Amino acid sequence: MKWRLFLFTALLTLCSAPLLTVSASAADDALAAEVRKDVEKTLDLWRDGRYEEVYRRVIESGGHTKEYFINHLAAAPRRPSCCWEKLQEVQVSVKDERQATLRAKFGFDTGVGIEFMTKGLKLEKDDGVWKIRMSEVLLLSGKGKNVSGGKKKSP
Repeated sequence: MKWRLFLFTALLTLCSAPLLTVSASAADDALAAEVRKDVEKTLDLWRDGRYEEVYRRVIESGGHTKEYFINHLAAAPRRPSCCWEKLQEVQVSVKDERQATLRAKFGFDTGVGIEFMTKGLKLEKDDGVWKIRMSEVLLLSGKGKNVSGGKKKSP
């Protein structure tokens, strides 16, 4: 009798394992889509010049004030491109429900064409929004440290 119970339990465990893997994968896919959507929203707000809203979607870093961030973003040499050029070749790695990494090719309008930069960003979820570090946004804008040029495409 005991061996039947053991065999039944083992069989039940083996049959349910793929279901647990599928549901975990589906949850990661949903989080990855949420990460991408929030990054795109942040880039759209930036492109539209809604810097205070962008500020609410970043993680403060480097001891910069809100005014510093907004002034530097407004005077930045680059701002996100529109549509399909804004974000390409996106790969999202979800660490857990609060941390993820997005690696993508970002497109920026520079005034003389479009500049592309491939970069990875670490994101944290706070107040229901996936947020980028302020220093990363400044780096993308061309106003941060360690800024290197990307490939330019003529208009």
